[in-house]
Amino acid sequence: LKETQARRERAQTRGSSLLDGRCVCGRGGKMGGAEDAEADAMCSAVERMDGEMAALALNELPTDDYYEGCENAEESEEEEETPSAQRGSKRGWLGKVGKGLYRRAANLATRGSAATQEDEDLRATIFACRLPKAAASGGVACSDPEHAKICRSVLSLMVSQMGRNLLTGGNVMNVSFPIQCCQPRTILEIGSLMAGFTHHFLPRAAATTDPVERLKQVVSCFVATMTLTAGNFLKPLNPILGETLQCELVGGTQLWMEQVCHHPPVSAFYLKSGAGDYTVSGHQTFTVGFGYNKMLIRNKGLRTVTFQDGGVVALDFPPDRFLNVFWGDMIHETFETQTFWDESNKLRCRLTFGNPTGRKGVPSDWFEGVIERYEPSAPEVQGDVLSSVEGSWVGFIDFDKVRYWDYRTTDKSPSSAPASVLPSDSRKRADRNCLVAKDFRAAQGHKTRLEEQQRKERHLREAAGTAR
Repeated sequence: LKETQARRERAQTRGSSLLDGRCVCGRGGKMGGAEDAEADAMCSAVERMDGEMAALALNELPTDDYYEGCENAEESEEEEETPSAQRGSKRGWLGKVGKGLYRRAANLATRGSAATQEDEDLRATIFACRLPKAAASGGVACSDPEHAKICRSVLSLMVSQMGRNLLTGGNVMNVSFPIQCCQPRTILEIGSLMAGFTHHFLPRAAATTDPVERLKQVVSCFVATMTLTAGNFLKPLNPILGETLQCELVGGTQLWMEQVCHHPPVSAFYLKSGAGDYTVSGHQTFTVGFGYNKMLIRNKGLRTVTFQDGGVVALDFPPDRFLNVFWGDMIHETFETQTFWDESNKLRCRLTFGNPTGRKGVPSDWFEGVIERYEPSAPEVQGDVLSSVEGSWVGFIDFDKVRYWDYRTTDKSPSSAPASVLPSDSRKRADRNCLVAKDFRAAQGHKTRLEEQQRKERHLREAAGTAR
């Protein structure tokens, strides 16, 4: 106990004092001087993080997973499926998926001690079509050791400063992260990557008159785009309220995005194909929480694909998690479920990620699912299966053993800025552009000023009765 206390005092002397008692998250404290001085202190604090301080930070980590806005509850294997918004905020190590227990690819299934020949054949199929950046255990690995080092230094500093309250107090997206762990792109820019394969799949979906085939093309499109947004181990910059992004893609397709809410952070988007045969619209927000040596991202929102003939397919977002954020090999995984539905034709596709049937030796990016005809008035009732779907979200997707997407043969659409963009465009942010130039202190200064401006404007909106 004495040694632990001595280590803590040494760590506080080197780390906590650098911030002069100011709140790292910037939500409750005063600026306490020039913003440039605060930026300097923030950068210095990150640079001075060492192994001893990181070790102390690990003592503050919870042993359970936390999510914002839900009551604590442990779920048993026998419990019925509940919507994600109603699930417990405190979760065990494995969590629950649909009606079955979610099992990681670390061979925790109950299928027996040895892999069957079927499992071995499936593993060979998966590893024959796999992104180079994919991790052998599943998901996408962090290939840049410097990125991992930066993330760990920043997270350790924040945990040592804010303690367990940071990890169990709700949405970490409300916290202002030091600029060193940010990438020179905003959340809007990352979100725009979801349009990367629309040119390949959605014209086919628009051209078919078969609603089942249309649903297959939409599912393939958005599973494929997961490879474009995965593996962002450096945090993207939070857009400020009213920030926009405009993009042009192949065939005259245009994408518009805007940050429409400050807290919670909500991004809205609208994509229109050059031929006018489909649009994609919707919104997204997410909460971030910590578990022991991992970060958990609960994505929320809705994407709607509307076709020229009046057909509509909607889909939600699956959750993500980043494993080994303090030690070990950093990995980005997608887990639990994702649902696509065509209500007018009573069709639904449900995908379950994370090797849901526990196949031995199979990575966690393996998913399985079905297309079924269901009754929209009773969505909790299982429908009649029309087609089976399986694949690896880092490589391919098959419907009834027919390959619909293969990363080796599908090129993403290039994206560029229009000749004229709004002054509010993400690419005009001073902190982003300083980060591109690796001028961290200038970037931190600009970021701090933007956040202080947002707080002042929020106070004005609260005074006027329009808090968001």
